Amino acid sequence: MPVVSIVVPTHRRSASLARCLASIRDTVRVPHEVLCVMTDDDLDSARVAADAGARVVREGGRAGFVRAANLGFRAARGEFLMQVNDDCRLLPHSVENAIRFLSVRAHARIGQAAFFHDTPVSRNIHSEVTLDGRAFRTMHVRGLCYANFGLVRRALSEELGHFDERYRMYGADPDFSLKVWHIAGLEVAPCPGALVEHDEAVDERSGGERAAQWRDNELLFEKWGLQGSLAAVAP
Repeated sequence: MPVVSIVVPTHRRSASLARCLASIRDTVRVPHEVLCVMTDDDLDSARVAADAGARVVREGGRAGFVRAANLGFRAARGEFLMQVNDDCRLLPHSVENAIRFLSVRAHARIGQAAFFHDTPVSRNIHSEVTLDGRAFRTMHVRGLCYANFGLVRRALSEELGHFDERYRMYGADPDFSLKVWHIAGLEVAPCPGALVEHDEAVDERSGGERAAQWRDNELLFEKWGLQGSLAAVAP
């Protein structure tokens, strides 16, 4: 059985997907499985996933990132779960560091390990590390750390219902971390040595997805009774 299941929702970005899967192959040393979630007609992505030995999880029609991620989570078999975007790459030892981080007895109150990622966002920074002159950051919502990319035990993710499918493209990752904080009563903490490169691809697909950003952020603020400008958590 895999120790960790890595879920990669993808849609018609076969070149980016190939780089993402190569980074997983080259950096993850613990027993793992990769689940690529895609629509039935995305033949190029299916070919890339098959070549990389990943499991393909099919969604009949594209219903957004959040539902795609949940399809992968529900099909996963590993003790730990994490999700990465198809335009991301894991840095060496990151997954193993996150597993060790959650497994030590002193961290029993930590429910989710947040990966540092090389976002250009300069507001709401929770913590930052520098590698080869590049800044990698974790972010916060009203002072609470949340994971854009994080590792969690599958049992806890199932208990919390994975991602809230009322979100479509954005908001589900801070929302899940807030569930760890407020519902599970555990903490979300940045994991030293767990880093992700994120291209944040700008293309026709991402342009269309941005339309859902404000609606998802409004839902996040309403659900958790957050005050202040919506721009505070916007990319």
